[in-house]
Amino acid sequence: MNIVPGSGEPKLHPFDPQLQAWVDATAREFSPERIRKVVEVLPTPRNRLHAPKAMLLADELILQDFCDAGWQAEIRPFAFSNVSGYLDYGDFSKGVPYDHLEGANVVAVKPGVESSQAVVVFGHHDTIRDSPGANDNTASVAVLVEMGRVLASSRFRRTIILAATDMEEIGFFGSMALVEALRERREVLGAVNFETMAYTSSLPNSQTLPPGIELIYNDQVRRIRENQFKGDFTALIYNGRAAPLATAIAAGLVHLVGDHAALLLRDPNDLPWIGGLLRRAVPAVRNFARSDHVPFWKAGIPALMVTDTANFRYTPYHTLKDTPEKLDYSRLAAIGAATAGAIAQFAGLIL
Repeated sequence: MNIVPGSGEPKLHPFDPQLQAWVDATAREFSPERIRKVVEVLPTPRNRLHAPKAMLLADELILQDFCDAGWQAEIRPFAFSNVSGYLDYGDFSKGVPYDHLEGANVVAVKPGVESSQAVVVFGHHDTIRDSPGANDNTASVAVLVEMGRVLASSRFRRTIILAATDMEEIGFFGSMALVEALRERREVLGAVNFETMAYTSSLPNSQTLPPGIELIYNDQVRRIRENQFKGDFTALIYNGRAAPLATAIAAGLVHLVGDHAALLLRDPNDLPWIGGLLRRAVPAVRNFARSDHVPFWKAGIPALMVTDTANFRYTPYHTLKDTPEKLDYSRLAAIGAATAGAIAQFAGLIL
């Protein structure tokens, strides 16, 4: 049992039989081959600051895919002035000021038939300056595109939004703009961030862990240890209000892949009573706040990140070697199908 209150994995509940049948049929529609094709087609590196032509082309390709699937899609520009961010090359942790930034998110909307409430799935589509970025984060965008195609013919009571966000690598600016736009128009019931989630390994000791993480998640670390530190799980990192959404995705993954497939980790900053203390005592907790879900958390929106743990497993992370042939496209398809099932549950699939 975990000694830190609230840090244990919540119990998984299977989908009801009707929804499970829909998920099983939907899983057969997710194509690893199509996902790989999108990864290979999107231009890389792409970056608004250093490779703007590639970024503009990617915007148009993603937009066209969403439109072809029948979604209401558009490119939504945004701008920030006099802000602090990060470098996307060299020392990635180095803070830098930006006098002015102009970026754009690609946003696709499937309106619900009864409600303006929304469920959001998103992933950043910029890469760092010097990497092809297959895993970080082109593969996630490819799953979004495939999800748009697969969900196109279904009807839902609540609105579903898919978004490819910009400027994650320099400070989550696209996500901040997305959150602000969403809050003006809709109540967001939950948000799922696809982030560096495409690599798995069945080799023992292919998974490493941040120092001190066992002090918070000793049950989860025990599971990893008993599995010989194989990097074959998908981690779901969630704030407390997103627990139902996270467990729904995890249940789908376990059903489609196996018991080892999902590992649930509640944001340590969100743990009752001691979250603030953990930020100071265990520096490893900073690794839970390295992506576009953070602006959603700060806005009080239930949100989670789906990840392969990035540099704790994937040695080509942020390098020239982050290329398409290294990725697990079957796992990507399973993540897409499991997420589709959870979204269908929360968005009210009309069967």
